[in-house]
Amino acid sequence: MNLFEKHFNRTYTMHEFPYFVPFEELEYNLEYAKSMVDEAWIYHRWRSDIEHGSLKSSGHLKEEATRIAQHGGLILEICAGPGGGFMPAVLLQDYQAHIMISDLCPTVVREWQKLFMNMKNPPPNMAYAAFDVCDMPFEDNALDVISGSGAIVNIEGGAGSRDKALKEIHRVLKPGGLLVFDFSYVSEAHYDALPEAARHALKSRYPQLFWDALDIFDELGYAETETLMFSEYNNENDESTLADYCRSMGVSLTFNNFTNFCIK
Repeated sequence: MNLFEKHFNRTYTMHEFPYFVPFEELEYNLEYAKSMVDEAWIYHRWRSDIEHGSLKSSGHLKEEATRIAQHGGLILEICAGPGGGFMPAVLLQDYQAHIMISDLCPTVVREWQKLFMNMKNPPPNMAYAAFDVCDMPFEDNALDVISGSGAIVNIEGGAGSRDKALKEIHRVLKPGGLLVFDFSYVSEAHYDALPEAARHALKSRYPQLFWDALDIFDELGYAETETLMFSEYNNENDESTLADYCRSMGVSLTFNNFTNFCIK
């Protein structure tokens, strides 16, 4: 049993690792999961980030990873995705760190486990689990660190699911524990600068993109919160469904990027 499993608060199905979701991917996710395996997304991302050194040139990721590693203890990476969130950068700081890779998509977790199990010198203290961050399978006050890069903004199910996830994160984090997450949003000032029709259409269709998307966070009662702003970017030239929708209305969106360091 790894150190995380002793804090599980419910039974689970055991395959390669604990499953709190069905073993089979949901139908809408099958193409994504197949491409991840067939094109070896995680293997190539790891080679780029670690073996070829792209993470070493990313200043803000180093700062985030350093804080996570220094806090130590049991580190849960939520919604890890094919990029692994903060986990690869944390391993650069502390290869002995106790980290659980988790995702709602079982294929993500399986592919990370397969990568590490086939390495000559795998990180020695990795754990794995597939679960929904909106319904986390841990006791209250169980974990030392919860981290998520690109996690909160990509939680499925809209604002209601995001609020559930933030409440769950707070519940399972120890007093004095550290939450680290990054987020991109359109500020109220940039929203107000849009034409009225575009404002209403975008806010209705993509409410998770705007300044008030994390209102629930302020109600959770973290003892300390530090916000680091990193940059602004505009999606005018992006290739995405959102950018296409913006272009159809003759507008683009400017996003602010930040990372929050939160102590419970």
